[in-house]
Amino acid sequence: MILARDIKGNIWADGKEQDAVDLDFLELEWFNTERRVIRGFTVQGREIGFKNLGEDSLFDGDILFETEELRIVVRILPCPCLVVRPKNVLDMARICLEIGNKHIPVFINKDHEIIAAYENPLWEQLQRAGFTPTKESRVIERTHTLRIHQYAVVQNKITLAKEV
Repeated sequence: MILARDIKGNIWADGKEQDAVDLDFLELEWFNTERRVIRGFTVQGREIGFKNLGEDSLFDGDILFETEELRIVVRILPCPCLVVRPKNVLDMARICLEIGNKHIPVFINKDHEIIAAYENPLWEQLQRAGFTPTKESRVIERTHTLRIHQYAVVQNKITLAKEV
């Protein structure tokens, strides 16, 4: 089994996709990209164990293992997605509110499309609200971008507001 502990780069960002090095892909579902420990088999049958020691989640094209002859790269599998193209900023806020109230991970891409994993109740809710969602097969890459809940460890520090 191949063991890897950190992300070595990204073939799409670093321009390494056309190197002469043999590429082997570890295919993941979008919801597995934030896991810290992954064990699986590549497309060519190699067993790999990956422990993500960094803060970042995995992206499509991330290099998990690299030698002079071989690179093992993450491939995020496409899935049925609900895609909404808002007409303006107000629609963007309303759509994100509708999806966010259901605690469904959402991704907004560079074309300002709102992408979420397909769920029929959400589809119907958005149609009732007057939007025109489409069902497309897409790769959901960055659902953690809208993560807002960060907890800090504070030792027994409680303050009370003064009464007026």
